[in-house]
Amino acid sequence: MKLTDSAQAAADSAHLQPIPPPVDRGALRLTRSYEALLRVLFGLTPLVGIVYLQLFQSPTLTFEHHLAHELAIAAATGVSAFVCWVTWRCYLSSGEPFLRWLTLGFLGFTLIYAPHGLLTRLADHNLSLFLNFGPSSRLVMVACLLYGLLQYGKPAERPAEIQASGFWRRWIAVFVLIDLLVIATAMLPASAGQWIRLPQEAAALALALAAIALMLWRRIDSPLMTIYTIALAFFAQSSLAFFLARPWNHQWWMAHTVFAAGFFVLSFGVTRAFHTTRAFSLVYGQEEMIRRLEEANAQLRRLAATDSLTGASNRRHFMERLAIEWERARREGIPLSLLAIDLDHFKDVNDEHGHQAGDEVLRRFVAEARTVLRPADLLGRTGGEEFAVLLPDSDAERATAVAERLRARMADTVQKVRTEKPLRVTASIGVASFGPDGESGDKVFRAADKRLYKAKNQGRNRVVGPDGPA
Repeated sequence: MKLTDSAQAAADSAHLQPIPPPVDRGALRLTRSYEALLRVLFGLTPLVGIVYLQLFQSPTLTFEHHLAHELAIAAATGVSAFVCWVTWRCYLSSGEPFLRWLTLGFLGFTLIYAPHGLLTRLADHNLSLFLNFGPSSRLVMVACLLYGLLQYGKPAERPAEIQASGFWRRWIAVFVLIDLLVIATAMLPASAGQWIRLPQEAAALALALAAIALMLWRRIDSPLMTIYTIALAFFAQSSLAFFLARPWNHQWWMAHTVFAAGFFVLSFGVTRAFHTTRAFSLVYGQEEMIRRLEEANAQLRRLAATDSLTGASNRRHFMERLAIEWERARREGIPLSLLAIDLDHFKDVNDEHGHQAGDEVLRRFVAEARTVLRPADLLGRTGGEEFAVLLPDSDAERATAVAERLRARMADTVQKVRTEKPLRVTASIGVASFGPDGESGDKVFRAADKRLYKAKNQGRNRVVGPDGPA
């Protein structure tokens, strides 16, 4: 067996790889705490403006501009309708129940909020008719966002459920009914309309805070759900500002601005989902992505280094490790030995009992060998029924003793493998060591192979080391 170029390169570079610095857990905790603080501060930024206006601005100062309001509401409903469509497309693609309710939240807001802009010109004649669509739309939207959180992480819905239109028709009817109820309340005295508006704002504020509490309790901290939390924080502060405001004053405009900011933040999350996995629960942060990539890479390395049938190292990986261990043994002056193993009469097992029985024999051999070997020893499958064991820090005497224990273990093992009667499969083993048997992997392998064939010629089921049969 000759060392491959890749094996030799692995040996040359094994001790040149940079060792990553140890993780400073204290620094990790500190920076994560700072990151969490930044999220809180960002989410509460609107509160600074709200408190400032409440404390230092006269509530009687107003800016009543109907055209500006109509343009703002038109833009808001247009954006809401567009984001509703994007969210619906994500839902159709992923079937995520969470997205069904997020879509419904955008849809409800669009259908209920639109009259708020259309009736702007009636603000001077019927203030209730003008004002109450806003809190109703925000309450409906936040209620859907909260219920959607309860669906977060649930399995994708079946295609029949996704394609069913009855759900959407029923809710559109509900939203139209809410519009009609708001119009009906406008017939009440103006003071009654005010008492209908304020409880809705308070309820929207309470539901938004409940949704944030649910997020924190469930520890949902993926990037898109972080955006979701910040949007909820903005919606809560918007409801607070509306609760404190009077129509057309600066606090009232501030409330609109804060809600719009939260809406844009949430719509950004939706577009990110659309451009990636089209599911909020399947978009991961950098830390999570790195962790998953590391796990995937580790799995790929295991698959690339492992014989798929037995779980032992495959020939390529074994030869690479051989080159690395040989280089280490040469540099540090420590012993290194090798076992060449062949299962006796294995062809007869395949011929008489079938290849499935032969596969089970190979797997059983690997399992038994691992009970004898140390964690640092490496067992590799180098051929059909041929194996090799690399024994770091082991001289010929110790390697021969390990080989004898392995041989005896196999000889004493009765295997029941898809046959009418138990099988007893033995092994022949040749032992060689670096130094006494050569200074290269090729020479040591040849020495081990030569002794393996000597063991088979002498009757099998035996170990032959440098000093002869064990």
